[in-house]
Amino acid sequence: MEITFNDHKHQVEEQTSVQTALNKWIGDKQKGIAVAVNETIVPKTQWESYILQPDDKVLVIKATQGG
Repeated sequence: MEITFNDHKHQVEEQTSVQTALNKWIGDKQKGIAVAVNETIVPKTQWESYILQPDDKVLVIKATQGG
């Protein structure tokens, strides 16, 4: 099935969780990130159980320091 991950279309297996997608495209750089699916924030506690659906739009935002 096809999803959009940070504005890029990708093919993923059905029953792919948010965590699986993050592992694949973000790797070990998951500290300090927030994830939204279809413009709704997915709490980190749900990443493993949240199953992506066809045409979902996943956006990963990384917190940065500044001032």
